[in-house]
Formats: sequence, C-alpha cells, structure tokens
Amino acid sequence: MLRQIIQIVLPVILPFLVYGLWLKWARAKAIREGHDVIPPWDKGPWLLLLGIGVALAAAILIATALGTGASPDSIYHAPTLKDGVVQPGYFEPKE
Repeated sequence: MLRQIIQIVLPVILPFLVYGLWLKWARAKAIREGHDVIPPWDKGPWLLLLGIGVALAAAILIATALGTGASPDSIYHAPTLKDGVVQPGYFEPKE
C-alpha cells in the first residue's frame, strides 16, 4: 500500500501541491505590494498539472521496473519454512 502511494499517488499530487504553494506565495506578494490583480485559484493550469503528474508517475514506474529485480534468466526459489522460521524467497543467477 505504501509503495503505491509513493510511486503513483504522490507523483500525481506533487505538481498540484507545488502550484498551490506558488499560488499562496504569489497572492501574498501581490497583496503585500498592493496589486489589484491576485492570481485566482480557479484559473489554474489543471490539465497541464495533471499531465505532469501522470508523466512523473510513469517515469517513476518505468525507472523502478528497469532498475530493480533479477535478470530474466535467473532461477527463483520460493519461501520455505525451516524450524518454524520462514526463509524468504530469492533469485539465484543461472550458471
């Protein structure tokens, strides 16, 4: 569950959080400097932010798939129970 949050949900939400922080800063700056125009929340680039988030999540998933795991020709040994203790499964390189 935590892996899905970190690899999928967080990258999709991150651009929205960054935009929200920037918008808060821009509004405070506009009010502080006495400008009449304050950046509105509802005019945000929502589709662009969603596209960036999905692209970021896809990049993370691709990097994880390519950067982890065993080679395709290795042999998998399933978990076993030895003396009441579960020994985790592992990959053994093929000779």
